Amino acid sequence: MNLYILTGTTKGLGAGLRDQLQADADNLVICISRAAPQLTAPVNIHLDVADSGAIEPAFAACLPLIAGRTFDRAVLINNAAVVAPVGRFDSIDAQELARSIAVNLTAPIILAGLFANATRGSAKQRLVVNISSGLARRAMAGQSAYCSGKAGLEMATRVAALEAEEGLAICSLAPGVIDTPMQEQLRSVSETQFPDVERFRGMKADGTLRSAADVARDIIGVIQAGKLTNGGIFDIREMTA
Repeated sequence: MNLYILTGTTKGLGAGLRDQLQADADNLVICISRAAPQLTAPVNIHLDVADSGAIEPAFAACLPLIAGRTFDRAVLINNAAVVAPVGRFDSIDAQELARSIAVNLTAPIILAGLFANATRGSAKQRLVVNISSGLARRAMAGQSAYCSGKAGLEMATRVAALEAEEGLAICSLAPGVIDTPMQEQLRSVSETQFPDVERFRGMKADGTLRSAADVARDIIGVIQAGKLTNGGIFDIREMTA
């Protein structure tokens, strides 16, 4: 039996991961999402990860399913993310910025620690996968909040990997550009807010965006193949080319 804990499972990449992992009867899948999901997973934890103080109490719902069991593989996939606010650094709303950092950076750090403590001694292999972005390493106008959060997440991944005990691997994984509601949100803003918007609209028009289901399949594949190692900063496009 394998344990998978996923965040941001209502739509997009998270939904793709959820559906494919749930299709395997050998997986126990725990979904964490702020929206009320239309799911059949054994456990659906309703949590807005932007509320940092609510994360630990909500995560406690996982503990009875973990206690006293031994899993072949235990995996946390920190997938939940927000792209807003989009716009110039000098026009960003402070509350939106705080929410962005809370979701994209603070929550994954907290959840990784809770997962590490909860699964200690409960799995032969333990893995934390922080879903990152190419924008963690490449600046893009209009994306100061998102770029900063993802860059911070990659550095937090590197630090946590140095501190991780034997048997626990912590890595980040950029999934590439996917046809998701987040991409739809980006395509809807003005060129003033996001100078690269036409390039993203073009990717949608010419069909170069990958589907969430295809990327989810690739991510699950590299996890099962043991290709995600401690401290790695990976890009799924480079691993499956």
